[in-house]
Amino acid sequence: MKLDDLVLALTVSLLRVERERWLEVLSQVEVELGSGWTLRLLEIPGTYSVGARTPKGQELSLEAWRELLDAEGLQGVRAIDLGSLGPAEMPEHVAAAFINSEALVLDVRTRNGSSLYQLETVLSSASLMSPRQFAEFARLQPHAPKVMEALARAITESNQLNQRPAVAPSQVADYLRSREGAGLFDLLGGDLLRELQVTVLRQGAQVLVPEDHRAFFRTLDPDDFERSLLPPDRLAEFVPSDERLYLSGDDFGRDFVALVEAQPFADDIWRRAVENLNRFIPDGGAPHTPESLKALLSTAGAEAMHAVPSGNLMEELQMCCKAHGVEPVIPAALRERVRALGPTREAREKDPGLLPEREWMRLVPNDARYQLYLFSALTMARSPALPRPTTDARVEFLASLGDVADFAERKGSPFAEAFRLARFCLENTGFRLQDYGPSRVGAVREALRSEGFSERAWEVFERRASLVTLFQVFPSSEERLRGLLACSVADVFGGMGSWNDEFFETDDDQAWYERVTQQLFRALREFFVTMVNAR
Repeated sequence: MKLDDLVLALTVSLLRVERERWLEVLSQVEVELGSGWTLRLLEIPGTYSVGARTPKGQELSLEAWRELLDAEGLQGVRAIDLGSLGPAEMPEHVAAAFINSEALVLDVRTRNGSSLYQLETVLSSASLMSPRQFAEFARLQPHAPKVMEALARAITESNQLNQRPAVAPSQVADYLRSREGAGLFDLLGGDLLRELQVTVLRQGAQVLVPEDHRAFFRTLDPDDFERSLLPPDRLAEFVPSDERLYLSGDDFGRDFVALVEAQPFADDIWRRAVENLNRFIPDGGAPHTPESLKALLSTAGAEAMHAVPSGNLMEELQMCCKAHGVEPVIPAALRERVRALGPTREAREKDPGLLPEREWMRLVPNDARYQLYLFSALTMARSPALPRPTTDARVEFLASLGDVADFAERKGSPFAEAFRLARFCLENTGFRLQDYGPSRVGAVREALRSEGFSERAWEVFERRASLVTLFQVFPSSEERLRGLLACSVADVFGGMGSWNDEFFETDDDQAWYERVTQQLFRALREFFVTMVNAR
């Protein structure tokens, strides 16, 4: 069972508890969930929390929401299915897994009427700086209108790739404060900060970082590790990676010889180059000498040059020049082939936005992350999806499990056991989930073995059965416990490695796969809603 489905089922169960027992049951559920969950507060670092955004826009914890609903005369709660919200060309089971389009919602009725709430997953910011704080920071910058134009362009380019609307400069701050904007900031916050920095520098100004914002930013030197490997007496010679030179073209050996010989201390460079390369000579191999290395580079073909670490040679040349306090002399014949890895001084003078890596501002990551499951009131109601004309959701679910298990077994898929295990959860009468606990584990394990299930199936059952103890608290009927457990086991729809990721070579097999998969998904969803609403 996915976490959002678990939250939906738990919330229905909790909101249906009698008012007199509400706090007692809430405490019991919190104990079962463990310290990684909180149902009384929102956005607590290191936890999952559950709450709601009311029709008036209030964001409340689950406990506070229940108190509000009680004050409004809570009359009933149920889960309903609004039907898939995914693209028409995408199968429902794929859309539900990849874009969370499965529209299972809460229908909450009070004396004031009925409201629908759709579950939304809200992640804390990946960086210490929130999207709101970043918007305020952008407004503080010199040439703020230009900054907002640059941010609007970057946001719009990303949005257009994801079928989202363009954002104008005047909308940037409000957009970043929205849930959608916060999600984009999590993904592109570093890119947006870079756009801000480049824009300010290109306007001839410096980025303004107020004292109370300094903790949100840092710079990283990509050369820290390499620098730490040098002995103290050579640190002054270190060449930052973005300032390192390389030779383009197909004749590195002869070009490097010409470059070294152009320096007034060529003998010193050859000596240092040999010392560098000889560190990598295998045992028993002949070491290089300045003469042999020069001869090798002057005569070696392209294949022999693959074994020569050109980066090491260029680095020694530059470090030797730095030790002598001069810049490398570049012969006229080589000027087109000697390039820098980073922006040159000349390029930076023309474009101040060309910064080396060590000068880029970066967002400090947020080490106290949280995840919030928020039931948001729908402002536009939709009609619920009508159940298929079947006599029993359980019968349909079992039939779909049988069909997909038969197909999976014929094709040798390991998912066949998962489908059989879901049926076992529903049909086996050798144990009762209402009594399930440590003392009953052995009996269930034996029942699985007697039905021919593998050790892996037992491990899956044991993991998924932990949710049973959550719903024993309410209490739930045997039918409901078995149904929720079976739904958890049968939910094989996800990304890479899931049943959605299966592919079959022949058109007939692929057609069978698509038919039984869609059938299972629909039956699973209908049965899950039935079990969530059951007592």
